[in-house]
Amino acid sequence: MAQIDVIRNTYGGLSYLRRALNYVSDERALNGWGYGVNPYSVNMAYRQMLATRRYFGKVSGNPLVHIVIAYDISVKDLATAAMYGEYGAKYFANLYQVLCCTHEKDFEYGYFHTHIIINSVSYVNGYMIQTGYEEMLAYCKYLEGIIGQKCSFTFDNKANK
Repeated sequence: MAQIDVIRNTYGGLSYLRRALNYVSDERALNGWGYGVNPYSVNMAYRQMLATRRYFGKVSGNPLVHIVIAYDISVKDLATAAMYGEYGAKYFANLYQVLCCTHEKDFEYGYFHTHIIINSVSYVNGYMIQTGYEEMLAYCKYLEGIIGQKCSFTFDNKANK
């Protein structure tokens, strides 16, 4: 079973966006893929996401959604994990800028996991992304059809305390 963690952060603003992009594409990133952003330059990806936010006048609030897909032990090679991660990211790419990176060894689960950073503002219409229960249930169903594993998801809502 694949485990999906939906991380939603209600504080940190644009510095959170930069930190998240740096985190997922650091030296642990074995494979990177992007849509609407340069997957080879964190600085350029940040500027591209920021440009979309500025264009639509939405530079405050939650700048991103961070999704982590931890594959079960049946995914034993980077090529398969990276392919699944790319398909998982493409689900959002028709409306949102996306950066996707696959890392090796999720200590709590299988051999690989993928991080997906999604700009919360659509480059098409400026609408904010929705990641409620129904939206994530639909995403799980989509992933199940792609990767052939049952999926479950959890929300990790972080707030400044």
